[in-house]
Amino acid sequence: MKANPMRKFYPLVLLLIFSASVTQCFAACHAVGPSAAGNGSGSDWSNRMNKLPGTLQRGDTYYLMDGSYGSYSMNTANSGTTPITVKKAQSYDFGRSSDGCSNDISAGWNSGTMGSGQAIFTNFGNNCATCGYFTLDGNGQSNGVGCGVAPNLSSGTLDCGFKFTVSSGSSGPLDIGVNAGGSNRTPNWTIRYLEIAGPGDFATDQNFIWCHGGCDNLLIEHAYWYNSACDFIKLPWTNSTTVRSSYFKQNYSTSTCHGQMYLSEVNTSNVDFHNNVFQDIQGTGLFVIVTGGRASNYKIYNNVVFRPSSSSRPGFSNGIWACINAGSTCTNISFVQNDVINYAVDYSGALGILDENGGGSYTWENNLFYSNPSSSVGFTLNGSTFTHDHNSWLNSGSPSSGSGDITITSGASNPFANWASGNFALVSEDTNWGNGATLAQPFNVDMANNTRPGTDGVWDRGAMQYAGTQAQAPAPPTALTALVQ
Repeated sequence: MKANPMRKFYPLVLLLIFSASVTQCFAACHAVGPSAAGNGSGSDWSNRMNKLPGTLQRGDTYYLMDGSYGSYSMNTANSGTTPITVKKAQSYDFGRSSDGCSNDISAGWNSGTMGSGQAIFTNFGNNCATCGYFTLDGNGQSNGVGCGVAPNLSSGTLDCGFKFTVSSGSSGPLDIGVNAGGSNRTPNWTIRYLEIAGPGDFATDQNFIWCHGGCDNLLIEHAYWYNSACDFIKLPWTNSTTVRSSYFKQNYSTSTCHGQMYLSEVNTSNVDFHNNVFQDIQGTGLFVIVTGGRASNYKIYNNVVFRPSSSSRPGFSNGIWACINAGSTCTNISFVQNDVINYAVDYSGALGILDENGGGSYTWENNLFYSNPSSSVGFTLNGSTFTHDHNSWLNSGSPSSGSGDITITSGASNPFANWASGNFALVSEDTNWGNGATLAQPFNVDMANNTRPGTDGVWDRGAMQYAGTQAQAPAPPTALTALVQ
C-alpha cells in the first residue's frame, strides 16, 4: 500500500506554524540608561543607550535602568497595530531570553545599581497625531491598589518602577496626541506601575494625563498619582478606557482651574473605573462632564472615596458625578458597590449626582456611605431616569429611599477594619451592609478579588465583600508620611 505523502507534510507545516507563533512572542530588546556605556548601541547593559531615542522601533522593548531621564517626547507614528513597550528593568526582569527578548541583553547587568530604584522623568508624552499602541510599564508585581510606596492593600517597594515628578509650571506629565476635533485618535496606550508626584497646591492648569485627540482603548492600572495642581485625568474623546487598581490622592482647585479627578468635555463612551482609591479629591466633583460633553456607558464600581479624619481640605461643590453646562448629556452611568467615607462638601448635596440638563440615565446601587455630613448627599436629576436601590446610608443622613436602602442617621457601627489607615475590609457581616442586590458580572467580584456573594450566601454592599477574618486583604504598609506634601 502506497504511503500517503500528506502524512509527511503535516508535521512540517505544524512545526513551521508553531515556530512562527513562538518567534512572534519575542521582541528585540534594548538596554537604556540615563547615560551611555560602551558603544551606546543598547545591545546589552555594558553598551546601553543614552536615554530613550525620540523615534522608537515598533515591535521592540526598551528596558530602563535606575536614574533620572529628564523630559521625553516620543515621535513614532503607528505602523498598523505593532506595539512599542518601554519597561523598567527589575531584578526579576531585565532583558534575558527568558524575559521574552529575542536578543539577550543581560550582559553587564547589576541589580544593585540598575534595578534597585526608579527611572524618573519630569515629562513623558508625544506630540504626534497617531502615536498609539504603546505600553509604559513600571514592571511591578503587586496586585493591590496603587504601586510601590503608595498606601494600598498590597505592595512591594519597587512596584512603582517609573516615577514622574511634575513642577508647578508644568501642564502635566502625560500630554498625548494632538487636538484635531477627534479625527486623529491615539489608540491602545497602556500605563501601569507608575508613580506621579505633582507640585501640590499651586494655581496652574494641570492634568496628569490629557489625551488631546482621544485615547481609545486606554488602560491605566496599578498607578499611584498624588498632589495634582488641578486634575488627574482629562479625556476629551475616548471609546473604551479602563482605570483600575490605582490610587489617586489629593488635588487642588482654584478659580482658574476647577479641580476634579476626571474631566471630559466632548464625546466619551465605554469608560470603566474599578478597584481604585480616591483620597481627598476637591473641586467640581469626582467625575465631571462639562461644556457640551456627551458621556455614555460608564461603570464606576468597587472604588473607595474617602477623606482622612485629620484632613481639613475642601470637598466637592457639585457632585460625585456632575454633568453640567449647556449641551452636556450623560446616559447609562452606573455607580455601584462603592464606599464613600468621611467626605466633605462645599455645598449641600454635593456627594451625589448633579445633572443640570436632565434626560440622562443613572444607576446607583449597593453603595456603602459611612460617616458623611447629614446634608452632604443629594440628587439633582431634572427628569433623568434614576434607578437606586440597596444602598446603605450609615451616619450619613437619609438622602435616598430606594428599594432595599438601609438608613441609620446616627449611632451606626463602623463597618471597616481601619479605614483611617487605609484598610477598607469589612470587619464582620452585618445587616447594615449585607443583603445587597444580586448583580451580574463584572459586579460579582470585589476589590480584593473575593467572589460575591460570600460562602455564607450574603452579598455585601460597598467595595469589599466580607470573606472571614483569615481571608481579608492585608493591612496597608505603615510609615508612609515621607510622601505626604
